[in-house]
Amino acid sequence: MNRKFGFVSLIVVVLLTASLLCSCGNGQKADVQVPQVRLATAQLSTTEQHNSYPGRTQASESSNASFRVSGTLASVPVKVGDYVRQGQVIARMDSRDYEVQLNAVTAEYESTKAECERIIALYGDNGTSQNNYDKARYGLEQITMKYQHAKDQVADCVLRAPFDGYVQSVFHESHETVSAGMPVVGLFAKKGVEVVIYIPAVEYMRADDFSRYHASFSVTPGKIFNLRLLTIGQKANANQLYEVRLLLEDVDNLITPGMTAMVDIFYKEEGAIPIEIPSTAVFAEGDQSYVFVYDEASGIIRKTAVRMSIIESNGMVKVVKGLEAGQRVVTAGVHHLTDGQQVVPSATISKTNVGGLL
Repeated sequence: MNRKFGFVSLIVVVLLTASLLCSCGNGQKADVQVPQVRLATAQLSTTEQHNSYPGRTQASESSNASFRVSGTLASVPVKVGDYVRQGQVIARMDSRDYEVQLNAVTAEYESTKAECERIIALYGDNGTSQNNYDKARYGLEQITMKYQHAKDQVADCVLRAPFDGYVQSVFHESHETVSAGMPVVGLFAKKGVEVVIYIPAVEYMRADDFSRYHASFSVTPGKIFNLRLLTIGQKANANQLYEVRLLLEDVDNLITPGMTAMVDIFYKEEGAIPIEIPSTAVFAEGDQSYVFVYDEASGIIRKTAVRMSIIESNGMVKVVKGLEAGQRVVTAGVHHLTDGQQVVPSATISKTNVGGLL
């Protein structure tokens, strides 16, 4: 019984094989599977091209105020955070030694001045020689400068604020000895706040295309501040970055030096409005970028060269040449496709059919 069943099975296999060979001999080919592709429609960009960089605020005007003379501090009547007016006393030095010196120079000045003026008067009446007159005139100039210097040293024992602002730091306290030029009080002007950012060389080369600047701070969520460009450094630092200084045009008391910020640099548009497509649609061959454009009539994809301007943080890329709004491009698996290949668009998955299971 088993042998008979095996013989019948063998006959069936032979017949099926013969049928298949006949089909191939008649020119019929096996079906070729056409790949499904995901498509996206190229659209006109609705956002301005820009890049974002972290930055930090600093005072547009700051100073480490110091004495022009050396000595012992008598008092520092300000503390960190105090608001001071221009000309307000922020530190005093013990001026005793300088006052003693001034008194001595004053006596010398009065004596020499009287003698020199007498000789000058005699010369006017032809009562003395040209040589005596010259000595008297130069002697008077010398003692006058010496006297003025002594007075300046006494005046320099009082340190005054160079501008309206806030005390940022106090480096020395009363009874400490400081040298001339040694910082005593650090000040910054509140009227102007700058934001400093650092940009790479590729952005530095596009500086002529910068159009405007915005800043945002975590302390003022949702608020945008306008910035004005001050300077762009002409020399890269050790990290090959260029310093950009921008002035905060909108005054806000919440923004102070030392805060972190996010700065957006906007660029001038290059002629026509750019086209936006997903960045996954773009692939490179050598130095050229391409996309596969889908032809609705034939179902064939064509490799098309494009020129990009920027890749955005949301995964979209701006194309300035090679595409038109409304064209459909392949957005997935582009590295496995070829120019002129027949494809089938994949079905669009609705928001209520997650995973395409229905």
